[in-house]
Parts: sequence; C-alpha cells; structure tokens
Amino acid sequence: MKLQIIGLMLSSMLAAPTFATQLEGGTWLCKRPDTPENMLETTSYKFMPDGTIHSEEWLRRSENNQVQLEFKLAVNYSFFHNGLDYVLRPINLTRDIVVDKNNVNPFDSDARRDLLGYRIFFQPQFESDTRAEFVMRHHITPDQRFTLNCSRQT
Repeated sequence: MKLQIIGLMLSSMLAAPTFATQLEGGTWLCKRPDTPENMLETTSYKFMPDGTIHSEEWLRRSENNQVQLEFKLAVNYSFFHNGLDYVLRPINLTRDIVVDKNNVNPFDSDARRDLLGYRIFFQPQFESDTRAEFVMRHHITPDQRFTLNCSRQT
C-alpha cells in the first residue's frame, strides 16, 4: 500500500514538468464547445518562461444581427503545480467593455467577484503537440468543470 501511494505521488510529480514542457512555447487559442450560437468567445493563453501566463478573453453577444455586449478581459496569472492540478492565480487584470447596449456591465461590483482572489484549477489533456483540451474549474465552484478546446498558435 505504501509503495502504491509513493508511486502515485512520484508519477504526479513527474507528470507536472512534462505537461509544463508541452504547454510552453507560443500561445494556445481556446474556445468553449458549449458557447451559444449568438455568442462569439475566444480565450488565449500564452505560457511564459518565468512561470506566468498571459490570458486574453474576448466575448461578443449579438441579437438580431446587432452586437449587444462585447468585452475584453486580460489577466496575468502565476502558474504552479499543487501535486494534483495546475493552479492559475491572477496577478493583475485589465477590463475593457467595448459595447454594452443593455447596460449589463459584466464587471460591476454586484456581478463581479474579486477577480484577483480566485484560483483556477487546470488539467490539460493533450491530443497532440498542437491540440489539447483544458479542463478547468474555479475554486468557488470546484464541482462545476468547464472545458476549452485549444490549439497551439505559431
């Protein structure tokens, strides 16, 4: 039993650098497979050699061929492995609302958590060197996972 536990611990520790190596280099462009038809959304993750990630999320929601909401969110994360998952911890962020016809204000104080206080747990699943699924969950809703289909950009 002890040998099995030690083996599991060692394999998870050895897997971390392997995944980190696969993630490095270039930018991963990701899309959610469950995005509604009236919404366009992309997120990019650039894995930096210093252990940080720069992400940019862009979202546009339309109705009747008119843009109702469009925003950009850029977040810099620290990136580390906790023994089970990779963890993304926001360091700083910028937000830009381009269009908000219905005054949704997705970043107002009621709708927004303290974005710098959350963590994302992250498990990459590689299909090849250039394609992966990023299975993610927020620390506040750990049982609700979401998947991003990602491809490495050159």
